[in-house]
Amino acid sequence: MESMPNKLVEVETVKKQKFQQTIRLLGTIHPKHATVLIAKGTGMLDTLIPSGQRVSKGTLIAKIDNPDLEHNLMLSIHKEILAKTQYERMSPLLKQGFVSAKEIEEKKQAWIEAQKESSKARMELENLRFYAPFDGLIGAYKRREGVQVNLGDAVVTVYDPSSLVVDVDIPCGNLSLIQQGQSVNVLGKPYSLSHFQKMLDEETHMCPADIDIDCENCLVGSTVDVNLVVAERRGVIVIPWQAMFLRNGEPHVYIAHEGKVVLIAVKTGLKQQDKIEVVEGLKSGQQVIIKGQERLYPGMMVDLYQPNTNKMVS
Repeated sequence: MESMPNKLVEVETVKKQKFQQTIRLLGTIHPKHATVLIAKGTGMLDTLIPSGQRVSKGTLIAKIDNPDLEHNLMLSIHKEILAKTQYERMSPLLKQGFVSAKEIEEKKQAWIEAQKESSKARMELENLRFYAPFDGLIGAYKRREGVQVNLGDAVVTVYDPSSLVVDVDIPCGNLSLIQQGQSVNVLGKPYSLSHFQKMLDEETHMCPADIDIDCENCLVGSTVDVNLVVAERRGVIVIPWQAMFLRNGEPHVYIAHEGKVVLIAVKTGLKQQDKIEVVEGLKSGQQVIIKGQERLYPGMMVDLYQPNTNKMVS
């Protein structure tokens, strides 16, 4: 009579590793430097650089066309030139006694007033121009080219995609576990908590925080997972949660030793999702049974399968 085949169980070789306990949060990616340029006058919008274009600080992005202000500037410049000419022509005549000092002073004051008017006209026209406040990208225009723009209207956004930050709200109940500079994982990369406000926000009823990140392909405004590290252990044994079971109310695991099942009592520590830290009972190199524990008993002969090698092991 043929003997029954050994039961196949899945095992994982125990090894020491770094283990983190995290809080999963949601954050929003924002540019660290972003400015909405506001109209300081009225007129028709003329866009000079399209959305998505990279610009350097000081580059003229767009302007508002206002024929009345342009005409006013031309008149004020002409008036200034005329006043200057009159003053310069009359000044030599003072020594000859053809004009009085009062007349010269009046011409001088007229020239000064004309300079003030032309400077004001230049400033009003300059206020209709939009320059990049820093190196960055042109965002979306809030108004279409050729439409009327009024004083105070938002016109265009400029932002720096090379300097991004993730804004996140943290439950204030975890206040004792969190501090500025704490480890955090964003998009699979390790970062530090850049800023953390230990004060409840009136709107969100959470504690706001942010993380400076480095990401070339991140979409500004998108939502990302943020895993805040609240506890970390190095050089500890970690096993899948499913490998553990309770016997007489105490945690135990099965290991395979020389093809036989061995029952071991363990003490546990941190838990994170489907992993748990074992602080006592296991040591590196042992093969813990992670699947197929049903109907096992100490001393039972088993065949072993290790998924990361895709092979049967002895």
